[in-house]
Amino acid sequence: MRRTKGDTAGAIADHNEALRLKPDFAEAFCGRGNARYDIGDSAGAIADHNQALRLKPDLVEAFNGRGLAHYNKGEMDDAIADFSEAIRLQPHSAVKFNNRGLAHYNKGNMDNAIADYSEAIRLQPDYAFAFNNRGVAHNAKGDYDGALQDYNEAIRLQPDYALALNNRERALKAIASRPKS
Repeated sequence: MRRTKGDTAGAIADHNEALRLKPDFAEAFCGRGNARYDIGDSAGAIADHNQALRLKPDLVEAFNGRGLAHYNKGEMDDAIADFSEAIRLQPHSAVKFNNRGLAHYNKGNMDNAIADYSEAIRLQPDYAFAFNNRGVAHNAKGDYDGALQDYNEAIRLQPDYALALNNRERALKAIASRPKS
């Protein structure tokens, strides 16, 4: 609860106390790992998620949390592996497909990124963030029309989505600058 209210230090303290009382509490390691991720301690987050997974090998949120920490460290192959395992365990999670799409995008694999963002959208059709991300991947491939469609949908879903508004403007400029035939 403290973490969601921005009290990361308090969240870490609570998880430390939970682990003092119950040293084999996998979810407490996972929670502390997520809080460590929030403060930029990716190595600490990975260590906590590793411990959570040693105690509970099918803890989906530990795979997702460790994937995010690997992503922050620039370890895209490890991030993709963790997000893939999280997806295997929870195949109907749009967020986990979106996360894996981000890692594919950062590896430069736009087709896999687009496929993951598309699956996230199929699972959660109102997921503005996934529409924007898919637009970014289309843009990277030079598909400005596809990018524009995705940015427009992200904005329709979330009219105050500043990043999508900015991205749409860039796509419109790219479309306008195409050679006329």
